[in-house]
Amino acid sequence: MLNTLIFKRNTIYFFTSFIWTATLSVLPQAYFMSNYPEQKNTFLSLFLLLGTLASIGGILTSQKDKFYSSLIAPVRRRNFLTACCIFTMTASFSGLLAVKNLWLYFACFVLLKFISNFFYNCLDRFFVAESEREQLEIHVRSNLFFQLLGIMLAPLYFSCFAANPIQNIILIWTIALLSLLFLSQDPQEIRPDFRADEGSLPKSKLNLYDRLFVAYSALILTAVTMLISMMIYILSDYYQFSNPTAKGGTIIGVISIFAVLTVLRFGFFSKQPIKLTDNPNFSANSNGIATLVLILITLLFYLKISRSFAFLLGGCSLAGISYGIFLFCTRNYASRASANTKINTGLISIYNNLPNYASLACYLLTLSVSLAAKTYGLDFSKLMLKIVWGFFVMALITLYLMRIKTKPVLMIQRLDKPPKIAGLGLNKGFTDRDIDRKSKK
Repeated sequence: MLNTLIFKRNTIYFFTSFIWTATLSVLPQAYFMSNYPEQKNTFLSLFLLLGTLASIGGILTSQKDKFYSSLIAPVRRRNFLTACCIFTMTASFSGLLAVKNLWLYFACFVLLKFISNFFYNCLDRFFVAESEREQLEIHVRSNLFFQLLGIMLAPLYFSCFAANPIQNIILIWTIALLSLLFLSQDPQEIRPDFRADEGSLPKSKLNLYDRLFVAYSALILTAVTMLISMMIYILSDYYQFSNPTAKGGTIIGVISIFAVLTVLRFGFFSKQPIKLTDNPNFSANSNGIATLVLILITLLFYLKISRSFAFLLGGCSLAGISYGIFLFCTRNYASRASANTKINTGLISIYNNLPNYASLACYLLTLSVSLAAKTYGLDFSKLMLKIVWGFFVMALITLYLMRIKTKPVLMIQRLDKPPKIAGLGLNKGFTDRDIDRKSKK
């Protein structure tokens, strides 16, 4: 019963993912292509850049103790604050569907990105810290499921119905009200051993292993964000497809569908439980294969091996599987590391903010490439695909460094158990006899 309620409350992640994906992959691209075709690349980059800065500001604001402690307030006050945040998010998204003025469009987007990221990180930090260790498993898997479901449905829906603002406004308010209803039903009773200041404990510095993890995640997210945010323009200018909005939304949807299926197969419906150990390790081997696939698919896009839309969809299905592996593994590791009550590195907040930092780097780079392409008469799409490929290659190199880097074992480990050493993706236990044998050698 409790797991069912936890699953229902996490529909709020579908709501945030749905509006985030819509404002990244379809709506702004279609808006600028229709209203400002000559400056579409520059305006889109500037638009997404300002939204990313607002997102970062929202997450940084959410880390203030007074905002985090509001979630530990009485249920009535917590529900009121939740309702205010969801109402603001929905109203600002509705503005994006209705307004035509450029400055109002920018203002609605900045407000949406700030309040949604503020609310998301406050809520996620609270859920991770408040959950029992066995309940964290259902939280992680349902979180990923709803996020990927939103990523999957938003581009497919808005690529077909972007021109129906009234219908879209009714839909988004319906999703928001359902999310609020399910969230208010969550039994957010603070467990007896939960400390009110648990979310704001002094944070220790990330070790080298976790820094490499953050770098790897940021590189993949930057490359994927860059590719998705420019997919419609790439199909329009580089491949010269007719109706690029619908086809671009379909490609993004296919990537998301296979990412969802991958998470369901290896995560949500997996018979093997997530291991919540005091010293979790990141799955470097499976992510290495996934990153190699992303490198290959990007290269095929760049070389134009085939102009067949069906061929591109087939390649994107493999990319979606790889992206699903990446999302599931990174989210699991960040949550397991943050669930450890012995240390507090703040990795979950860093991980939640990574898409924003990655987007910031992406849009700054995109804006620079757009201006350079216009100044020197270069092919914007070819430059973008080269940069995306380069980010994937750097991510693979970073992953290799993680693979050969041993994660430090916590000193709190029990002395009556042999230490576990993470090397090349395997854990090997050494007994006293093995240690004696090695010392003699």
